[in-house]
Amino acid sequence: MFLRSSHFTAFLAGFLALSSCHAQTDSIAASPDGQWWKGLFRPEGGTDMTPGDQPTSPAAVGGAEVDSLHVLEISFLDSGSPLPSEKPQGVAWTWSLPDTLHVLDSLDKADPSPLQGWRIQIYFGNLQDARAVRAAFRKDHPQVACQLLPIAPNYAVTVGNYRDTWAAQRALRDGEIGRWNNPLVIQNPIDLPPLD
Repeated sequence: MFLRSSHFTAFLAGFLALSSCHAQTDSIAASPDGQWWKGLFRPEGGTDMTPGDQPTSPAAVGGAEVDSLHVLEISFLDSGSPLPSEKPQGVAWTWSLPDTLHVLDSLDKADPSPLQGWRIQIYFGNLQDARAVRAAFRKDHPQVACQLLPIAPNYAVTVGNYRDTWAAQRALRDGEIGRWNNPLVIQNPIDLPPLD
């Protein structure tokens, strides 16, 4: 009955806390100068350094002080390995592509991802009027790309293939696509530019 009471649980927790504090106090007292944390960062058998101590630098070799980098350079040059006197003339290499990456590469070439850009929307409405607007635009501007995009339940007529919004705004401002009621510059996948 005493084992299940809350008094016993409180007593046991208090006893364990006191014994762990006493054990920690003993380990702090056993360390030199009460600085137990120094052992965490120093390798076993390392020397005790206080914050005022400076490491011995430069190294003493044969009774004379020598810069440690200079010692490394001398040991490298005196190692007996000959240094190359000339640069290599040509390098032959082969390109090795795993089959799994080759398949992914060919899939990307077969169906390239569209290039994100900007177009100018000149009409938004029903299908018959959208076709009429597209035909009129193609007649007046045959050199500018024109697309009919379905946006259920309506259709949008977009023109141009611009890589940034400033080029689309400039074309709209300069009248390169004509004058339309309420044109909008919208972000849309664009056609890739033709290769020369």
